[in-house]
Amino acid sequence: MSRLEGGRRLWWRTISGMLTGLALAASAIAAASADPSKAPASLHLERRTLPELRDMLDRGEVTSEQLTRFYLARIGTLDDQGPTINAMLDLAPGAIARARELDRHRDDGDHGPLYGIPFVVKDNTDVKGLPTSGGSMVLSHAYPQDSAHVVRRLERAGAVLLGKTNMTEFAASYGDAGYSSRGGVTRNPWRLDRSVLGSSSGSAAAVAAGFAPFALGTDTEGSVRGPAHAAGLVAMRPTLGRVSRDGIIPLAMSFDTPAPMTRTVQGNAWVLDAMAGRDDADEVTWFNDTAPLEGLESLAVPASQTPLEGLRVGIIEHREAGNTEIETHFARALKRLEALGATSVKVTLDKHYLDLWPGVVGPVHQAEFQPQLERYLRQFDDGEPHTLKEIMERCEALNQHAGEHPPVTPGRIRGMQYRLNKRLEGSSEYLDVISRRIPELREHLSQFMASNRLDALIFPTEACPAPPLKAGEHSDHECTASEPFALGYIASATGFPELTMPMGMTRAGVPINVSLLGGERQEAALYRLGLAFMQDVDDDDVLGLPAMAPLEPSSANP
Repeated sequence: MSRLEGGRRLWWRTISGMLTGLALAASAIAAASADPSKAPASLHLERRTLPELRDMLDRGEVTSEQLTRFYLARIGTLDDQGPTINAMLDLAPGAIARARELDRHRDDGDHGPLYGIPFVVKDNTDVKGLPTSGGSMVLSHAYPQDSAHVVRRLERAGAVLLGKTNMTEFAASYGDAGYSSRGGVTRNPWRLDRSVLGSSSGSAAAVAAGFAPFALGTDTEGSVRGPAHAAGLVAMRPTLGRVSRDGIIPLAMSFDTPAPMTRTVQGNAWVLDAMAGRDDADEVTWFNDTAPLEGLESLAVPASQTPLEGLRVGIIEHREAGNTEIETHFARALKRLEALGATSVKVTLDKHYLDLWPGVVGPVHQAEFQPQLERYLRQFDDGEPHTLKEIMERCEALNQHAGEHPPVTPGRIRGMQYRLNKRLEGSSEYLDVISRRIPELREHLSQFMASNRLDALIFPTEACPAPPLKAGEHSDHECTASEPFALGYIASATGFPELTMPMGMTRAGVPINVSLLGGERQEAALYRLGLAFMQDVDDDDVLGLPAMAPLEPSSANP
């Protein structure tokens, strides 16, 4: 049995049960005190969730410096030596020093749940001192003037940045999800011959592989939700404007939002709580002053056999089914919700909700990318490209000198040329979508959920499991859906929040997820529903960690 096959059943309950007890805690503390830079291998830090790590830090079982050294060493072993995952692009040189400083001040007062917790961030997000390449070789020396607003918020909360992750180049796949000219293809830690989708591919792979307890991605048209599904993670696409987009390479700012990726619902809520808030540089965030997130640091499931009693969840009846295993697990997920007290209701959405790409999402994407990207590029020095035309020309030059295997996906260059030729940002179609169709969609969906007394809509996050990296290699990837992510466009088009979380594994050994779509600004309600859903579940339906070789953090360069 291979290491990957042997680890498919490393379930959360088994993992957490292995390492409890006062005797183990005492031995861990003793070992840590013997070598303050090294965490004991018995702690199995690669398998620890964010809430577990917070408790360990609070009890003194491990230090932030030990965590940071551990994750950097694990990245060095599993991401840089073949067959590589290709999750990471750049490491933050001051991570260990920052962690050490946080350890010195841990007893200075009360700290939030992210204090001393390492994390990674997608490479379309500015970090001062590191390039923001968007996964492209042509921006590999583009150093921003400052860190993005969301990165600064996480660091103020005490989180320790480890580095930046690989991503689908410029966050648009053109048929090559998870691939970038700068980092190559990101592989799925559950099966290295499978995709982890995109565009937040490296962020998802990093958390799934135990490189960090949480990651920051961005979601425009499913760029966090898809990878979370492929990697078996919890992710929240928040209400548009809940988190600032300042300092992030745009794709289409009518839909763009940063989004957290974790392995637990509680941990995800903590990260979003730290990320969210008003930013004067991004006016869509200003509603946070009057409608802030509340209660996320102390989420709790009611002490009841039926904690979801009184809640109503809408099952979209006319969605397109894809993979039979996904449908089987989805049926189990519905039974679980009902067992917890929720009432499931079959609902039928207007047909335009199942066809949002050509009429809403696509036109906005096509129109906004070029002008918004060029505004973002103004911050860089004269030697860097400042227009889409310059980027395209440099990509073409790279491919001309690359020989048989061009580094830039040819379809990407064709897509850039299309945008240059069309100049769609002032078109009547685009203006109609922005001024009329999107507001109508938001209003209609809000009224639909209110009239049906729905707390959330539920559906499989994707209709298909993570596909093979090479088409046709695995017949077990049967999927008949013509549009695998049609329902995912609803959150993008309306700006409403969507929570995705694991619901099981396919027989081929890749995770699959279920999504809950809520009303505008209802992230807290989705988290409470998700927290109840993920507690006391069957071992066969909960994911642990891929069976990758555990790494004792014996070394990491300071």
